Amino acid sequence: MKLSPVQEAAIAFNGSPTLVVSGAGSGKTTVLTNKVASLIENGCDSDKILAITFTNKAADEMKSRLVELTGLPIERFPWVRTYHSACFRILKVHCTLLGYKKNLQIYDANHQKELIKKIIVELNLDKKHVPAVVAHISKAKNSGNPQTYFDRQTHVAHIIRLADVFDKYEAMLYDANAVDFDNILVKTSDLLTDYKDIRERYQNLFQYILCDEFQDTNPLQALLTDLLVKNGNLFCVGDDWQSIYRFRGSDIDQFLSFPKKYRNAKIFRLEQNYRSADEIVQIANNLIGHNTHKMEKKCFSEKRGGIIELHSFGSEEQEARWVARKVGTLSEMGIPPEDMAVLYRTKFCSLSFEQVFRKSGIPYQMMGSRGFFERKEILDINSYLKSAVFIRDNVSFDRIINIPKRGIGDKTIRKIGDARTEGMSLQEVARKVLAERVMPKKIHNALTQLIHTLDEIRSMKPDEAIREVLLKSGYMDYLKKYSKSTSTNHDSREENIRELIWLASKKETLTEYLEEADLVREDRDEDEEDKDRGVKLSTIHASKGLEYRVVFIVACEESIFPHWRSTISKSDVELQEERRLMYVAVTRAEKYLFMSYAKFRRNESSRKSRFLKEIEASLETY
Repeated sequence: MKLSPVQEAAIAFNGSPTLVVSGAGSGKTTVLTNKVASLIENGCDSDKILAITFTNKAADEMKSRLVELTGLPIERFPWVRTYHSACFRILKVHCTLLGYKKNLQIYDANHQKELIKKIIVELNLDKKHVPAVVAHISKAKNSGNPQTYFDRQTHVAHIIRLADVFDKYEAMLYDANAVDFDNILVKTSDLLTDYKDIRERYQNLFQYILCDEFQDTNPLQALLTDLLVKNGNLFCVGDDWQSIYRFRGSDIDQFLSFPKKYRNAKIFRLEQNYRSADEIVQIANNLIGHNTHKMEKKCFSEKRGGIIELHSFGSEEQEARWVARKVGTLSEMGIPPEDMAVLYRTKFCSLSFEQVFRKSGIPYQMMGSRGFFERKEILDINSYLKSAVFIRDNVSFDRIINIPKRGIGDKTIRKIGDARTEGMSLQEVARKVLAERVMPKKIHNALTQLIHTLDEIRSMKPDEAIREVLLKSGYMDYLKKYSKSTSTNHDSREENIRELIWLASKKETLTEYLEEADLVREDRDEDEEDKDRGVKLSTIHASKGLEYRVVFIVACEESIFPHWRSTISKSDVELQEERRLMYVAVTRAEKYLFMSYAKFRRNESSRKSRFLKEIEASLETY
C-alpha cells in the first residue's frame, strides 16, 4: 500500500508527543508499523521500542508486518505487546519489592470468579451477585482509584459493601502469591510510582513508546504510559469515533484530552477511507456529526458506487426471511457468503436469523464465541498444570481433585479442609492427610495417584506434561462420557486438546506456557472450525476491526439500538457511545449496506431507531 502524504508526514515527524487521529479504514496499522520501521532505520534499537496493542492477535500481526518491513527476526521485537503482557514482564522481575515471592502466578477469570463466590457465600449473600461484583472490582481497579469508585456505587451499597469484598479478595490473592488480570496493571503502576530507580530504568530502556487503539485506554493505562515515557517520545494512534468499550472501563477523555495533556502535541488526521465506498463514508460522517464529544475530521473515500438501503418489516421473522433472500440474490451475483455479515446490538437478535438460515440451507458462523482458554476441557487440563506449578492455587486444585471422578465429593473435601491449619493451601492439606493416612483406602489411593501425577509433571516440558495427565488420569474417557451426557460435540473437544498440545509444544517450561495462556485469555477470537465459511452473525462489538463487502445492520429499534440503558441515562454520554457503535457497524461495509427494523419484535411493538432516522435524513440530502 502506497503511503499518502499525511501518512508519510506522521511517520516522519519526531520531537513531541504525537496523536494520529485515524478514521475507519484509513490504514492506521500501516502507519504504526511503518513508524516503528522508520525509528529503527533512524537509529532506534528494535528491542528498545515499546509498541502497545490491545490484543495478542494484534501484537502478533504487528510483529509479522515488522519482520517484513525491516528484515529483522521476530525475536528482535520483544516489547511489541499488550499492556498486560508488557507490565507482567516488568512485574515478575521486581515483584519481591512489593512483598510477593518469585514465581508470581496470574489468576484468570475462572479463578477470580471462584474467589469472589467464596467471599460472597461467607458474607451470606446470594451467589447471583458474583458477576456484578467481579465487574465492579475490575472497573474500580482500572479507574485508578478503587476507593473513590466504590464510594460512587451508592445503588449497590445497601446490598453489598464492595470495599469489604475487595479487601478480602485482595488479601486472598496476595496470600496465594497471585495477581489477577487487572492487578498486573495496578501493581506495575505501584512499582513504577514508588520506586524511582525502577521507573528510570524502564524510561531509559524504552527509546520510544507507541500505542495502538488509544481511544480504548483507561485512566490506569494512561498513567502507566506516562510513567514509562521519556522526552515526549510517544506516538499514539486511534479513532475516538470508534470508542465503544466504556463498559470495560475505557475512557474517551484520555484520547480527547491528549492536546491539553501534552501542550506541544502534534496532531495528524488520517481522513481517507480505503475500505468503504464514499456513499457509506458520508452517511457515517453525518451520523457521528450528531455527537458533540469528539475530535473533528472529514472522512472521505475515492471509491464510488456504494449501495445503501433502509427497510422496515412487520416482525423479526419477516426481517430474517428478507435477509436470507437477499443473501441468496447476492450469492447468485458472485458474492460469497463469507463476505457478508449480519450485525446486531444484542445477542438475542441472532435467533431469528439462525433459524431462518438453517431452514434455508444458508451456511453461517457465530462470531465472538467463547475464547479457546475458557473452554471446559482446556480449563481442566490447565488446572492440572497450574496445580503442579503453583501449590497454593486452591481454585485449580479444587477443580481437578474430582475430575475425572475419584470418589472425592464435597463431603471428603470438607473433611480434608478440617485438617487445615492456618495458612495451608488445599493441596498442602491433601498431602498432609495422605502422610497421616486418615482417609479410606479407595480415596487415599486416588488422591495419592493425583498428587504423584502432579509431582511427575512439574519438571516436564508442557506438551509432555499434558500427555502424561491425559494418560494417568483417564481424562479422554471422562471427556467422552461428559460430552455424551451434555450433548456436546466430543470431536470438537478432542480437537481442542490436540491444539492445546501443539500450542504447549512451543514452550520449554510449564511456567512459561501458563504465563502465555493466562495473558491471552482476554482475546475473543471466533472458533477456528469453518472460520472461512458462511455468513457471519455477530454483535457489533465483536465486529470491530473487521470488514465485509455486504453488511446487514438489523434490529435498529429504540431500546435495542440505542440500548434502553442509554436512553434513560441523565447524561448524554451513553447515548453518544451508542451512536459511535452504530458508526462502527456502518463502516464495516465496503459496498453494500442494508439497515432494517421490525415494527413488532418478540410480540411487542417497536419504534424505529433514532439512528436510523438520522441516516434516513442524511440520505435525503446526500
